[in-house]
Amino acid sequence: MRRLRRLWSRIPLTVQAPLLAALLTVIFAVAISQVVLSRLAREQTLALRNLSSAFMDGLTTAVTPGLLTQDVWETFDSLDRARQQYGAVNARYMVVLLPDGRVLAGSAPDRFPVRSLLGEDLQELVAQGKPLVIDETVGKAWLVRGVEQEGFRIGTVLAELDISGLLAVRREILWTLIAVNCGLTVLFSFASYYLVQRLVRPLSIVQRRLADASEGRLELIDATTIAGSSPEYRRLFKQFNRMVEAHIDREVLAAELANQEQLAMLGRLASGMAHEVNNPLGGLMNAVDTMDVHGDNQDVRQRTIDLLRRGLAGIQHVVRAALVTYKTSHKTRLLTRLDLEDLPFLIQHEVGMKHLALSWRNNLPDEISIDASSIRQIALNLLLNACAASPERGNVHFSASLEGGMLSLTVANEGPELPEAALMAVRAGAAGDAAPSGHGLGLWTASRLAAKLNGDLKLRSPASGGALAEFSAPVTKEILDAVA
Repeated sequence: MRRLRRLWSRIPLTVQAPLLAALLTVIFAVAISQVVLSRLAREQTLALRNLSSAFMDGLTTAVTPGLLTQDVWETFDSLDRARQQYGAVNARYMVVLLPDGRVLAGSAPDRFPVRSLLGEDLQELVAQGKPLVIDETVGKAWLVRGVEQEGFRIGTVLAELDISGLLAVRREILWTLIAVNCGLTVLFSFASYYLVQRLVRPLSIVQRRLADASEGRLELIDATTIAGSSPEYRRLFKQFNRMVEAHIDREVLAAELANQEQLAMLGRLASGMAHEVNNPLGGLMNAVDTMDVHGDNQDVRQRTIDLLRRGLAGIQHVVRAALVTYKTSHKTRLLTRLDLEDLPFLIQHEVGMKHLALSWRNNLPDEISIDASSIRQIALNLLLNACAASPERGNVHFSASLEGGMLSLTVANEGPELPEAALMAVRAGAAGDAAPSGHGLGLWTASRLAAKLNGDLKLRSPASGGALAEFSAPVTKEILDAVA
């Protein structure tokens, strides 16, 4: 039974409904046909019984004088007149029997000679004494009536009727019922198929929209389709559109929050860059003064030029890293090893303020098929978060590797255990929920970017203490196309 239910559940609804309609129609048709034919059979039997009773009443009255005198010719003449008078009864033959069971006269003399005995089957019918016996298989009925005079049985009348006409009427009605029921079955099946198709058609619209949404194309149902649907589906379509609009609003809000987080991050970087650029500028100004005074001295000039070159190179590194992080482009760029190498310049102010030790291990190849901008933002957010959570003179560890088609970034710091707000921010970003208020916006942004790359960002507190952030994402051309 369970297997049948599983098999039935696999059949489409557009097929289930016509099958059920056909099955129910057949069941009701069989039941109704049985009732109609049973009622018809009873009515025909009752009519035949009444007709045969009237026929036997007249026949016994007609043959009684011949039985009393046992006059063969008079009895035969009575049978002949009765056959003509009761032609509607459609008697095949009539036989008048003497009390000893021998034939006195019959409407078919060749079959029932005078003074002969009936066949065993007819003798059994006479012996039973039933007034009406019907055999539908051969289309015949037999009438038996005893003839009495002054309380004495003087003979018996036997008649065989042809009821094939009645059975033909019954068969005709049966075939009519079958034809009508077959027509109704086909009609109801097609009607149920059309009705279910009409009911399912609006759902297929929602199904197509959801399929498009799974591929990143979330579209509203147009007003024409909504106006042409039934009230129930009109409400469904409007609810779907409200869901789509809410999702679009949430995506816009998420993008705005991500931009705000990027701007806030750049604001923090800018304040650090001011220190990182201002310090070498003081040395550069001193170098310029030295060149102005002792520029004629070859050794002094060479040392001063080397100092200027190193100072300008440091400023160039910091500015270039900031520009790469701030610059936005609609074109997806492949990640390279150098895209992560300049991140220490962006966080050196945070590292220097707390006198942190930065352990850096970048084992990436020269080019990777993944969005460079997203990976830079994820790494930078995790590094800034680790620096902020680290204690004075703590250690921050960063590693990047590519193994088995998976890009892995790991950022660890020595500090307190992860707060619940950080874990909630990562879960909200992965689920596409709204950004948390207050702290954790950077982790939320990194988690959303990880989900966009079909990656995963996990936070945990190792047994040795501190916090560990682990990011992993598949590196495939399909992922890159999806991001683009």
